Amino acid sequence: MPVEFIGKPIEVKLSEGEPPVPVAFRLGRKEYKVADVIQHWEDHGFGQVIPRHDDWRSGSQRVYYRLRTTEGEVYEVYVDWLPTGRQGKRRQEKTKWFAYRKL
Repeated sequence: MPVEFIGKPIEVKLSEGEPPVPVAFRLGRKEYKVADVIQHWEDHGFGQVIPRHDDWRSGSQRVYYRLRTTEGEVYEVYVDWLPTGRQGKRRQEKTKWFAYRKL
């Protein structure tokens, strides 16, 4: 399967449910609607020079999503979440989404 690296920021529209997942994203001038979230996974050590296993929840977290669009294309996108606040909810302001690659 050929892989095309993208590495560009994108705008993402999230679902209303918990946890929210991407339902659409804009890459360049084109908007893609998400037909299926094929897979998602988390990288808890992202942004740490030396991961601290006793404090992994307090650092940055990168969450990847493998998405199938309504046109049948498959993209991997990710978001860098900021540390949680006192209530344990991820702060969504200032989060940055990126298109990682097209599969």
